[in-house]
Amino acid sequence: MTNGENTGGETRSWIRIVVYTSIYAALVFAATLISVSTPITEGYFNLGESMVYTSAVLGGPIIGGLAGGIGSAFADLYLGYSHYAPGTLVIKGLEGYLTGLVYVRLSRLSRETLRKLALPLSLLVSGSIVAAGSVLYGALYGGDTVLEIWGRSVSFHIPLWAWVLVSLIVGLWIIYVVLRSDPRYSSALIGMLLGGTLMVTGYFLYESIVLGYGVSAAAEIPVNFGQALIGASIALPLVSAVRRAGYD
Repeated sequence: MTNGENTGGETRSWIRIVVYTSIYAALVFAATLISVSTPITEGYFNLGESMVYTSAVLGGPIIGGLAGGIGSAFADLYLGYSHYAPGTLVIKGLEGYLTGLVYVRLSRLSRETLRKLALPLSLLVSGSIVAAGSVLYGALYGGDTVLEIWGRSVSFHIPLWAWVLVSLIVGLWIIYVVLRSDPRYSSALIGMLLGGTLMVTGYFLYESIVLGYGVSAAAEIPVNFGQALIGASIALPLVSAVRRAGYD
Protein backbone atom coordinates (compact mmCIF):
# COMPACT_ATOMS: atom_id res chain seq x y z
CA MET A 1 0.00 0.00 0.00
CA THR A 2 1.40 3.41 -0.96
CA ASN A 3 1.67 6.47 1.22
CA GLY A 4 -1.03 8.11 -0.86
CA GLU A 5 -3.44 5.27 -0.14
CA ASN A 6 -2.62 5.47 3.58
CA THR A 7 -3.25 9.21 3.59
CA GLY A 8 -6.50 8.76 1.69
CA GLY A 9 -7.73 6.16 4.15
CA GLU A 10 -6.88 8.35 7.13
CA THR A 11 -8.64 11.31 5.51
CA ARG A 12 -11.81 9.29 4.93
CA SER A 13 -11.67 8.07 8.51
CA TRP A 14 -11.46 11.60 9.89
CA ILE A 15 -14.24 12.78 7.58
CA ARG A 16 -16.43 9.94 8.87
CA ILE A 17 -15.70 10.89 12.48
CA VAL A 18 -16.48 14.57 11.86
CA VAL A 19 -19.69 13.87 9.94
CA TYR A 20 -21.09 11.29 12.35
CA THR A 21 -20.01 13.27 15.40
CA SER A 22 -21.88 16.30 14.03
CA ILE A 23 -25.04 14.28 13.41
CA TYR A 24 -25.02 12.51 16.76
CA ALA A 25 -24.08 15.69 18.66
CA ALA A 26 -27.14 17.38 17.14
CA LEU A 27 -29.32 14.47 18.27
CA VAL A 28 -27.82 14.58 21.79
CA PHE A 29 -28.44 18.34 21.88
CA ALA A 30 -32.07 17.95 20.78
CA ALA A 31 -32.81 15.15 23.26
CA THR A 32 -31.21 17.10 26.12
CA LEU A 33 -33.60 19.99 25.50
CA ILE A 34 -36.44 17.75 26.76
CA SER A 35 -35.79 18.62 30.38
CA VAL A 36 -37.11 19.27 33.89
CA SER A 37 -35.17 21.51 36.27
CA THR A 38 -33.84 20.48 39.71
CA PRO A 39 -33.71 23.72 41.78
CA ILE A 40 -31.57 22.40 44.66
CA THR A 41 -28.49 21.98 42.46
CA GLU A 42 -29.60 24.32 39.65
CA GLY A 43 -29.39 21.37 37.28
CA TYR A 44 -31.97 19.48 35.27
CA PHE A 45 -33.28 16.05 34.32
CA ASN A 46 -33.22 15.37 30.57
CA LEU A 47 -33.44 12.67 27.91
CA GLY A 48 -29.97 13.31 26.51
CA GLU A 49 -28.62 9.99 27.75
CA SER A 50 -30.75 8.17 25.18
CA MET A 51 -28.79 9.77 22.34
CA VAL A 52 -25.42 9.61 24.12
CA TYR A 53 -25.86 5.83 24.40
CA THR A 54 -27.19 5.48 20.86
CA SER A 55 -24.24 7.39 19.39
CA ALA A 56 -21.75 5.37 21.47
CA VAL A 57 -23.12 1.98 20.42
CA LEU A 58 -23.69 2.80 16.75
CA GLY A 59 -20.74 5.16 16.27
CA GLY A 60 -18.14 3.69 18.60
CA PRO A 61 -16.31 5.13 21.62
CA ILE A 62 -14.65 8.10 19.90
CA ILE A 63 -17.79 9.34 18.16
CA GLY A 64 -19.89 8.55 21.23
CA GLY A 65 -17.52 10.47 23.47
CA LEU A 66 -17.28 13.51 21.21
CA ALA A 67 -21.00 13.64 20.46
CA GLY A 68 -21.97 13.09 24.09
CA GLY A 69 -19.68 15.79 25.43
CA ILE A 70 -20.19 18.42 22.74
CA GLY A 71 -23.93 17.97 22.25
CA SER A 72 -24.67 17.97 25.98
CA ALA A 73 -22.40 20.94 26.75
CA PHE A 74 -24.03 23.03 24.03
CA ALA A 75 -27.43 22.13 25.48
CA ASP A 76 -26.27 23.38 28.90
CA LEU A 77 -25.26 26.68 27.33
CA TYR A 78 -28.48 27.00 25.33
CA LEU A 79 -30.72 26.25 28.33
CA GLY A 80 -28.89 28.68 30.61
CA TYR A 81 -26.90 26.17 32.67
CA SER A 82 -23.49 27.48 31.64
CA HIS A 83 -22.04 26.62 35.08
CA TYR A 84 -22.53 22.96 34.16
CA ALA A 85 -21.09 23.13 30.63
CA PRO A 86 -17.38 22.51 31.45
CA GLY A 87 -18.21 19.53 33.67
CA THR A 88 -20.76 18.22 31.19
CA LEU A 89 -18.24 18.33 28.36
CA VAL A 90 -15.93 16.02 30.30
CA ILE A 91 -18.50 13.86 32.12
CA LYS A 92 -20.78 13.16 29.16
CA GLY A 93 -17.74 12.75 26.94
CA LEU A 94 -16.33 10.08 29.24
CA GLU A 95 -19.77 8.50 29.55
CA GLY A 96 -20.11 8.16 25.78
CA TYR A 97 -16.57 6.88 25.41
CA LEU A 98 -16.92 4.29 28.18
CA THR A 99 -20.28 3.11 26.87
CA GLY A 100 -18.86 2.61 23.38
CA LEU A 101 -15.65 1.02 24.63
CA VAL A 102 -17.43 -1.49 26.89
CA TYR A 103 -19.83 -2.33 24.08
CA VAL A 104 -17.04 -2.94 21.56
CA ARG A 105 -15.02 -5.09 23.96
CA LEU A 106 -17.92 -7.18 25.27
CA SER A 107 -19.56 -7.68 21.88
CA ARG A 108 -16.42 -9.50 20.74
CA LEU A 109 -16.84 -12.12 23.44
CA SER A 110 -18.70 -15.37 22.97
CA ARG A 111 -22.13 -15.85 24.52
CA GLU A 112 -20.66 -18.36 26.96
CA THR A 113 -18.04 -15.87 28.20
CA LEU A 114 -20.66 -13.14 28.56
CA ARG A 115 -22.83 -15.46 30.61
CA LYS A 116 -19.96 -16.01 33.02
CA LEU A 117 -19.66 -12.23 33.42
CA ALA A 118 -23.41 -11.69 33.94
CA LEU A 119 -23.41 -12.02 37.72
CA PRO A 120 -20.27 -9.91 38.43
CA LEU A 121 -21.47 -7.14 36.13
CA SER A 122 -24.92 -7.27 37.67
CA LEU A 123 -23.46 -6.98 41.16
CA LEU A 124 -21.23 -4.09 40.09
CA VAL A 125 -24.07 -1.97 38.72
CA SER A 126 -26.70 -2.87 41.33
CA GLY A 127 -24.13 -2.46 44.12
CA SER A 128 -23.33 1.04 42.87
CA ILE A 129 -27.01 1.95 42.98
CA VAL A 130 -27.43 0.70 46.56
CA ALA A 131 -24.22 2.39 47.71
CA ALA A 132 -25.18 5.73 46.17
CA GLY A 133 -28.72 5.51 47.53
CA SER A 134 -27.98 4.32 51.05
CA VAL A 135 -24.77 6.22 51.79
CA LEU A 136 -24.63 9.37 49.65
CA TYR A 137 -28.34 10.05 49.28
CA GLY A 138 -29.60 8.51 52.52
CA ALA A 139 -27.03 8.50 55.32
CA LEU A 140 -25.09 11.61 54.31
CA TYR A 141 -27.71 13.77 52.61
CA GLY A 142 -31.01 12.60 54.08
CA GLY A 143 -33.06 15.32 52.41
CA ASP A 144 -35.59 15.66 49.64
CA THR A 145 -35.13 15.94 45.88
CA VAL A 146 -37.11 18.71 44.20
CA LEU A 147 -38.20 18.86 40.56
CA GLU A 148 -39.69 21.93 38.89
CA ILE A 149 -42.52 20.63 36.69
CA TRP A 150 -44.66 23.12 34.75
CA GLY A 151 -43.91 25.85 37.24
CA ARG A 152 -44.69 23.73 40.29
CA SER A 153 -42.18 22.27 42.74
CA VAL A 154 -42.52 18.54 43.35
CA SER A 155 -40.61 17.26 46.39
CA PHE A 156 -39.89 13.62 47.17
CA HIS A 157 -37.53 11.41 49.15
CA ILE A 158 -36.49 7.89 48.13
CA PRO A 159 -36.24 5.47 51.11
CA LEU A 160 -33.62 2.75 51.40
CA TRP A 161 -36.03 -0.05 50.48
CA ALA A 162 -36.74 1.67 47.17
CA TRP A 163 -33.03 1.85 46.34
CA VAL A 164 -32.68 -1.85 47.15
CA LEU A 165 -35.70 -2.68 45.00
CA VAL A 166 -34.41 -0.67 42.03
CA SER A 167 -30.96 -2.25 42.34
CA LEU A 168 -32.50 -5.74 42.36
CA ILE A 169 -34.61 -4.96 39.30
CA VAL A 170 -31.62 -3.56 37.42
CA GLY A 171 -29.40 -6.48 38.47
CA LEU A 172 -31.97 -9.05 37.35
CA TRP A 173 -32.50 -7.08 34.13
CA ILE A 174 -28.80 -7.39 33.32
CA ILE A 175 -28.71 -11.11 34.10
CA TYR A 176 -31.86 -11.80 32.05
CA VAL A 177 -30.65 -9.85 29.02
CA VAL A 178 -27.18 -11.44 29.11
CA LEU A 179 -28.60 -14.96 29.40
CA ARG A 180 -31.42 -14.61 26.88
CA SER A 181 -30.43 -11.99 24.32
CA ASP A 182 -28.00 -11.55 21.45
CA PRO A 183 -24.47 -10.73 22.72
CA ARG A 184 -24.52 -7.36 20.96
CA TYR A 185 -27.76 -6.40 22.71
CA SER A 186 -26.55 -7.46 26.15
CA SER A 187 -23.18 -5.78 25.56
CA ALA A 188 -24.98 -2.55 24.69
CA LEU A 189 -27.05 -2.69 27.89
CA ILE A 190 -24.01 -3.28 30.09
CA GLY A 191 -22.09 -0.49 28.36
CA MET A 192 -24.98 1.93 28.88
CA LEU A 193 -25.41 1.10 32.55
CA LEU A 194 -21.69 1.34 33.29
CA GLY A 195 -21.55 4.62 31.39
CA GLY A 196 -24.54 5.84 33.37
CA THR A 197 -22.88 4.91 36.66
CA LEU A 198 -19.85 6.96 35.65
CA MET A 199 -22.14 9.88 34.77
CA VAL A 200 -23.88 9.80 38.15
CA THR A 201 -20.54 9.70 39.97
CA GLY A 202 -19.07 12.43 37.81
CA TYR A 203 -21.91 14.87 38.38
CA PHE A 204 -21.94 14.25 42.13
CA LEU A 205 -18.23 15.08 42.34
CA TYR A 206 -18.57 18.09 40.02
CA GLU A 207 -21.55 19.53 41.88
CA SER A 208 -20.20 18.86 45.37
CA ILE A 209 -16.59 19.98 44.79
CA VAL A 210 -16.45 22.32 41.79
CA LEU A 211 -19.85 24.01 42.15
CA GLY A 212 -19.62 23.94 45.94
CA TYR A 213 -22.93 22.24 46.79
CA GLY A 214 -21.23 19.79 49.13
CA VAL A 215 -23.37 16.89 50.29
CA SER A 216 -26.49 18.63 48.92
CA ALA A 217 -25.32 17.45 45.49
CA ALA A 218 -26.64 14.02 46.51
CA ALA A 219 -30.15 15.42 45.91
CA GLU A 220 -29.57 14.89 42.19
CA ILE A 221 -28.35 11.28 42.48
CA PRO A 222 -31.82 9.73 42.00
CA VAL A 223 -32.49 12.13 39.13
CA ASN A 224 -29.29 11.15 37.36
CA PHE A 225 -29.82 7.43 37.96
CA GLY A 226 -33.33 7.80 36.55
CA GLN A 227 -31.87 9.67 33.60
CA ALA A 228 -29.45 6.81 32.91
CA LEU A 229 -32.08 4.07 33.23
CA ILE A 230 -34.66 5.87 31.10
CA GLY A 231 -31.97 6.71 28.56
CA ALA A 232 -30.97 3.05 28.31
CA SER A 233 -34.60 1.92 27.99
CA ILE A 234 -35.00 4.31 25.03
CA ALA A 235 -31.62 3.67 23.41
CA LEU A 236 -31.77 -0.15 23.41
CA PRO A 237 -34.90 -0.52 21.22
CA LEU A 238 -33.77 2.42 19.10
CA VAL A 239 -30.41 0.79 18.37
CA SER A 240 -32.17 -2.49 17.57
CA ALA A 241 -34.58 -0.73 15.20
CA VAL A 242 -31.74 1.06 13.40
CA ARG A 243 -29.90 -2.21 12.94
CA ARG A 244 -32.97 -4.01 11.62
CA ALA A 245 -33.32 -1.20 9.10
CA GLY A 246 -29.76 -1.89 7.94
CA TYR A 247 -28.17 1.36 9.06
CA ASP A 248 -25.59 -0.05 11.47
